[in-house]
Amino acid sequence: MIMSTIFLSLLLTFLSCVQSEIILTQKVAETGHPGGTLRLTCKTSGFNLGNDWMIWIRQVPGQGLEWLLAYKSSSSNNYAPGFKDRFTASKDTSNNIFALDMKSLKIEDTAIYYCARGHRERNQSWTCSKTAQGDILDFIVN
Repeated sequence: MIMSTIFLSLLLTFLSCVQSEIILTQKVAETGHPGGTLRLTCKTSGFNLGNDWMIWIRQVPGQGLEWLLAYKSSSSNNYAPGFKDRFTASKDTSNNIFALDMKSLKIEDTAIYYCARGHRERNQSWTCSKTAQGDILDFIVN
C-alpha cells in the first residue's frame, strides 16, 4: 500500500508539470530603415493568448539578451525604460497573434527579436516558458 501511494504521488507530481504543446512562430527576417516603422508578429497556439503574459526580448549581435517588455493587455503591461515611446505591443486574440510595432527605428535596433510566453509567480521573477525558437530561457526583470 505504501509503495502504491508513493507511486501515485510521484505520478501526480509528474503530470502537474506536463503542459499542452505550446508553439510560437515568427518570420525569419524583417528589414527596417532608420526613422521608419516595422511590425513584428508572433503566431501562437496551444494556449489562450488572451489570458497569458507575453514578452518581447532582443539580442544585439555579440551582446546578451535585452528584455523589452511584458504584455498582458493594453492596461496591464510593463516596458523597459526607453522603449515605451517607440515600441508598442498588442494582441490579436482572434488570430492568436502577438505583435510588436516599432517606430522611429534606429541602427541600434538591429537585433534578433524573440517573442516568448511568460508567467510570473507571486514574489518571483519573470520566467519565459518558451521562445519562438522553442528554447527555454529564464531571466529577471528589474
